[in-house]
Amino acid sequence: MGKELKRMRYFDGLFLNAEDYKLDQDFYLRLQRLHNRYLHTWGIVCGLKVLPLVDQAEYMKVKIAEGLALNQVVAEDPSSGKRESISQEILMYEGHPDNPVDLSEYNANESIYIWVSYEEVEAERNIERGQGQEIHIWERGKIGHGTVKPGGTDKILLARVVPRKQDNGIVIDSACIFDYDSDAARTPLRTYAGAAGKKLVTEKLVIKAKSEDSMDSTELNEAALAAMPSVYTLQEGKMLEVNAKETHFTGAISIAGDLTLEGELILQSKDKSQSEMRIMNSFVEVNSPNTDDPDYEFPGPRDGGLEVYRGDGGTHDARIVWVEADQCFKAGIGSDLKKIAYGNEWDSLIKYEFADLLHRHSKLSSPGGLSFGFTGADKVYSDADLALKDDKILWLKGTNPDTIDSSHGLGWFGTGKPFAAAAVDGPVLFGGSGGVLGTRTVNSDGSRTDKPVLSWNKNGYVGVGPQKVLEDSLDVDGSVRILSGRNPVRFTSAWTGFPDNQINGAEISNDITDHKALMIVGNQSAGQGRKVAVWDRLDVNGFLYVNGKMQASQEIIPSAGNGAHNGIIFPANPGGGGSDLAWIKYYPRTGEDCTLEIGTSNDGSDHISLNASGNVGVGTLTPADKLDVAGELRVLSGQNPVRFTSRWSGFTSQSVNNAEISNDTTSYNSLMIAGNGKSGSRRVSIWDNLDVNGFLQVNGGALIKGDLQIQGSIKTDVFNFAGKFKKLDVAEEFAAIVRCADFYIGYPGRRGAPGRALVDNGSHLVLNYGNDWSYASVHSSLEVRNALIPSAGSGNNGIIFPSDPGGGSGDSAWIKYYPTSGENCVLDIGVSNDAGDRIYLHASGGVYANGSMYWWSSRELKDNISDIPVKEAKQLLDGLNPVSFKYKGSTKQRTLGFIAEEVPAVLADPDQRAISGMDIIAVLTSVMKDQQKAIARMQKQIDTLKGA
Repeated sequence: MGKELKRMRYFDGLFLNAEDYKLDQDFYLRLQRLHNRYLHTWGIVCGLKVLPLVDQAEYMKVKIAEGLALNQVVAEDPSSGKRESISQEILMYEGHPDNPVDLSEYNANESIYIWVSYEEVEAERNIERGQGQEIHIWERGKIGHGTVKPGGTDKILLARVVPRKQDNGIVIDSACIFDYDSDAARTPLRTYAGAAGKKLVTEKLVIKAKSEDSMDSTELNEAALAAMPSVYTLQEGKMLEVNAKETHFTGAISIAGDLTLEGELILQSKDKSQSEMRIMNSFVEVNSPNTDDPDYEFPGPRDGGLEVYRGDGGTHDARIVWVEADQCFKAGIGSDLKKIAYGNEWDSLIKYEFADLLHRHSKLSSPGGLSFGFTGADKVYSDADLALKDDKILWLKGTNPDTIDSSHGLGWFGTGKPFAAAAVDGPVLFGGSGGVLGTRTVNSDGSRTDKPVLSWNKNGYVGVGPQKVLEDSLDVDGSVRILSGRNPVRFTSAWTGFPDNQINGAEISNDITDHKALMIVGNQSAGQGRKVAVWDRLDVNGFLYVNGKMQASQEIIPSAGNGAHNGIIFPANPGGGGSDLAWIKYYPRTGEDCTLEIGTSNDGSDHISLNASGNVGVGTLTPADKLDVAGELRVLSGQNPVRFTSRWSGFTSQSVNNAEISNDTTSYNSLMIAGNGKSGSRRVSIWDNLDVNGFLQVNGGALIKGDLQIQGSIKTDVFNFAGKFKKLDVAEEFAAIVRCADFYIGYPGRRGAPGRALVDNGSHLVLNYGNDWSYASVHSSLEVRNALIPSAGSGNNGIIFPSDPGGGSGDSAWIKYYPTSGENCVLDIGVSNDAGDRIYLHASGGVYANGSMYWWSSRELKDNISDIPVKEAKQLLDGLNPVSFKYKGSTKQRTLGFIAEEVPAVLADPDQRAISGMDIIAVLTSVMKDQQKAIARMQKQIDTLKGA
């Protein structure tokens, strides 16, 4: 019975931890499961019917109705190692994640068993309450299915599903779902749970004859009680006691002990009731009591028999009695009994006084004149039908004419009398070494012609045609036709063209004359020419030659390996050359590492070409370009390899010949082009124009042999320009030195003299030109070492960015600071003009709000307001995968959240780069409200079960 029962003892001041609460949970859970185990049987309690989906689009899915079942398993206590048998509740509820069940992986006419088992699932991960762990455990049913019927009591069988074919494919409807197995006995699959125990006592069973609506309690009188069912009392070790005027049993009754009847035995057939007792294939022992010795019922051999009571005190009762003194049976009326005898004893007994010479045992006649007798040659003949009782055998004489050879005969075999260990339930013709069935023709000259039609030998082999040595279970000498009259199949030794003569005919011919092949030719009923279909595995150990087209609706699985004849080997030398080959092979290299090899030989003119009207993908099913490689790519392998990677791998350090192009988003966050080190250090050369439209950062030296055009900014501590600088209308040539702290433009030989600003982007930079102040437009970066103080106000104040940078109309951006009422102020950061304009906040350390943060949510700002469907909310919640991560550049080592590219699109921005917390809160609220409803329903069901 397992370990002891132990629960918590509570009192004031007691310190509790999680293990204490778990102990109480385990106590009541174990007590309930022991109650289920020993007071109920395992099986279905209620519901759990297997139903087809009404939606025709889901024609290979079924649904398990709500319900409850009990299993029976042996559980082991991990602390003590003790084992005990328990019973767990298997609950299927509305919205169960396993429903509906997709059975599209199975074929038509395949028996699929559906069952449920017990499952515990940790759920509802909670960061605040559970420190990132699941805080609940779901106890629920788990739906399983397969083609092998499971055994044991841990899985509860629900039904057997057999999909069927129809015009639009394979479907499952109500006619495809069975509650019984496919065997001949139609074994039930659904087992129902109920009360269990070794003793059942029912002291009183009362069922009202009428409902309370149609009668008051005073109408339940003695007459009504007399018409009620029987009252039963059944106790262990005692008999069943029935105290009623009449008791009905509608099922089979099995009695292991004595059966005593104190009254008449009435057997009722379909149309009448009669007093009789019919016993088949058994013995009835009949005897009379020994009145001389009342202590012994049957002390020794005595007379006894059967009597048909005829109602006149026994004078005319019909009797069959065993007379112990005469050691024979006698039969007759009343006391006039005659000895029962047959054969020669009967002839001598009656002294031929009841039969003439023609009606003795040599000949039998019937009222119709038919006879059975012997010929002059001592052969038995019959002018009437010869019938043997179903348990008799007609034995034939063997080699000894004076004895019966029990190895030859004709008889009936069935239940209780098997033939070859089988209840044949029919006639059997058998012989010691076999036999023949044939025809005989008497010729005009008195001779005869015998033709064997069917023969068999002692090994059980059967032959059709001329008798010969049989070497197979069935040996047919000649053509064979089966299914004649419907869809005939003909077996021939030479091709006859049988399928050409009728659309439903087929032929299998072992032709050695014309085609010299075993020919399997199908019928023409498909309307597309003759057709042969193989529905299961076809093994061809030799050469398979297909003269026409070959189409496979499922996989073509060639052999695996790197041998000369493995994989797919195309015909050699299709162009007439020598040693030209092509192949597709799949084989292991080392361990479980395998390679799919596509190759050609014999010279450099043999090619492999991929011709695709769309794109070609490697490692992806949806290529986005003419060649799309989902993974690393290496070209020129074996010569000067170039590797394309998604993360810097240091490939160039492995060999001076190696180069790498890496779209690194992990360490360097850059598109990296690393050259080979053949010249002594890695080197990348660009032999044509290089346009840099963004920021150019040079961490080492820069050698520029031609003109340098810069459209963006140059940021460096010191910029040494050794070439010529020419801009706008300035005709002079300058040598320039630019430093971050100072900006100098000077003529040659006049270093440090003030010069002009040669930059322009629409803003202005004030420079000291000699003793005057002037404005220069800023085209490159502007660095402000101290505070930049814009104006305040809500008009054209603050920082106003240039409008329409994308070429649109009405696009603007600003940062303003202005009062709203009194001394209350607002920092206004805004963009306009459409939904594509956004504000990005980049803060590696996070964004803080010292106060409340609100989202605009007024109904006045919204259109198309509707509730979120619960099904959609659950699907969105299932699409969320919480992860932990670290923002690049952030000082915080661990952050919890989601990956924007992986969440459902409705929860992210249009670029799938950011997520909406408000949308996620709406999804969680919808799912939690639905779960609260489900919990309320379950609590109501639990309260109902407790009340029952």
